[in-house]
Amino acid sequence: MNVLLSSGEWMNDAESLSLEKENCQQQLVPTESREHERKDTLTFLFLWLFTITVFARPEDIFPFLAPLHLTFVFGACAGLTYVRALLSGRTNLRWTRELKIVLLLTGWYIAGVPFALWRGGSFQTLTDVWLKTFLIFFLLTQVLVTVERIQKLLWAIILSELVVTSTSIFLSSQAIWVGERLLGFNLGILGWNFLGIAEALTIPYIAAIFVVRRSILEASLLGAALISMTWMLVLTASRSGFLDVVFSAILTSLLVLRGSSRGRIIGLAMALALVVSICLAPQVFWERLGTMWGGDDTPTNEVAASAQESGENHRAVLIRSLQYTFEHPVFGLGLGNFTIANGTELGVPSAWVGTHNTFTEISSEAGVPALLLFVGLLVTTLRNIKKVVNTSTNNPEGRELNLIARATQASLLSFAFGALFAHLAYEYYFFYLVGIGVGIQQIAGTMQAISSAPAGDFPSTLHFTATN
Repeated sequence: MNVLLSSGEWMNDAESLSLEKENCQQQLVPTESREHERKDTLTFLFLWLFTITVFARPEDIFPFLAPLHLTFVFGACAGLTYVRALLSGRTNLRWTRELKIVLLLTGWYIAGVPFALWRGGSFQTLTDVWLKTFLIFFLLTQVLVTVERIQKLLWAIILSELVVTSTSIFLSSQAIWVGERLLGFNLGILGWNFLGIAEALTIPYIAAIFVVRRSILEASLLGAALISMTWMLVLTASRSGFLDVVFSAILTSLLVLRGSSRGRIIGLAMALALVVSICLAPQVFWERLGTMWGGDDTPTNEVAASAQESGENHRAVLIRSLQYTFEHPVFGLGLGNFTIANGTELGVPSAWVGTHNTFTEISSEAGVPALLLFVGLLVTTLRNIKKVVNTSTNNPEGRELNLIARATQASLLSFAFGALFAHLAYEYYFFYLVGIGVGIQQIAGTMQAISSAPAGDFPSTLHFTATN
């Protein structure tokens, strides 16, 4: 059968199928992803709102919002709408290697509760912290089926960071200060020592979006977020946070910005933001930073003495967490039990702190097998994303996905570096990156299936990918 074109020309079936395939490859969203997207729009909407509330924590700025429990409401709505879609047959479970590893990790956490030092505390950490993180991670692996959705999620994170940091800077007189250091309004990852990790995880994505977006408004928002986070980081005077941001900027330059003229622009902007912020940094920043290379010299003032004491305490809890790991190698002390064990054993107020290291937090509280699963999850995600990065792309969405994949590589490695200085084992932030990584793999798999299908088999390929 022949097909009549609008121009009045005729083409045969093979040419028609070939053109159909080419047109679909050039579309922003693959057909099967669009079909899946329509089925779980509400789930993604609530997950997007949850992301804003968990990063921006609006209740910290507007206390009257606290009784509404927005994170719980949006998280529960996301879960319920997904279950409804699943039970009604409007969506399918998507099993990935990363999801299986996290399920094994969850099973190990549950198995360790009866062996915990304080069973009640371990069970509370499991139910109040970890299972919520697992639910959000699971939903991310199910609904991130298009590049557009990943971008919307990233914008929710970036704009949350912009609002929180700019508010803390411009209303600094009303924000929380600890001595001469700014904590800000946010009591989550966008405040205090965690801010540096948050910025380090976001820098690669800011760079990736800037490279592919031509909008002046979007470029301005990205630049404002970068400047605002960097300046607030300097005001927090966090040494580990500053090192993580520098590490992330270097990785971003190597993995994301190479071979792009717009990449050179954002690279120059990152360097300029760091240099200007450092030049204008308050004295407390330099005094704390100086303790990193000051050796065992006697501190010259109270700020330096406090910073040096903080460093010694971090080394002490690192050693203690390693000791507990060797003493309890199978199930550890129990989730959330390191602080209790360390504080009770040493009997001093300063000992009631976390491990300040994500990897030893897991090994000391959940055992070596849990640590191996966690590291295995990180390595698996990096390896699978590398496969996407190495895949050649011939369409605009494919190139955009490749850039986001490279940004995710840099972000995961930045987390691994920052995790050496903060305990975030059961929190959302690492699992957001893994969830984005899973979404990237699924989208790339769909693109690959479409591009490799013969023209004559193209419709059946779409049907197959839509049902798996």
